[in-house]
Order: sequence, then C-alpha cells, then structure tokens
Amino acid sequence: MPSPIDQKRVEAELAADADVLRSLNENGDVPSIARPVDVRFVGPVKNIGLLEDQIATLGWNVVQRVNLEDGSEALDVQRNQTTDRTAIRLLTEAALQIEAKYGVHYDGWGTVATKR
Repeated sequence: MPSPIDQKRVEAELAADADVLRSLNENGDVPSIARPVDVRFVGPVKNIGLLEDQIATLGWNVVQRVNLEDGSEALDVQRNQTTDRTAIRLLTEAALQIEAKYGVHYDGWGTVATKR
C-alpha cells in the first residue's frame, strides 16, 4: 500500500514542474522521447542508506550518494521516461511517496531537453 502524500504538496510540486516543463519546451524538447530523468532525495544517513538499498526495487538506478555539509546525505537516482505532463505527474507522486515512506526529502527532478 502506498504511503499517503499531502495533496497540497503534490500540487505545489506540480506547479514547480510546470516551470521546468515550460523551460524544456522553450529549448525544443520533444516530451514523448524517453530519456534519463534525475531525482534527488536528501535525508539522514540511515534513511538514505535504507533508500539506497531498496531504490532499485522501485524502478530507479542510483547515480551517486553525496555527503552534505550539514551531516545529512543526498541520493541522486535516475530512471528513463518521457517528460509529458502525465509521466511527470506520476514521477512526482512516486517521489513524494518515497519521501513519506523513507523519511527523506524529495528535492526535485531534472533532465536535458531532448530533440530526437
């Protein structure tokens, strides 16, 4: 059963996603082309370690784990997908479910404009 996520948070993240999608569009992105999309989670070392151990079962690949100055860690992960609005909404909802389940903070996604 998925962890509950705050719908206000989903809407806030989707508003931020709209800005990224607009920028990609302005740079000639073709949203129907699958490409690597990066996501960052930040949290306590223990939580990030647990997430790192289980992230592959959730459909993500680990890119790197980074020690941060405040003693927390970041886990950068990636999966291949399109950037159409539906796919990005599903990515955002999945990331927020991970956030709730693992006690980490979803810190957004990114990708490059893909034209072919």
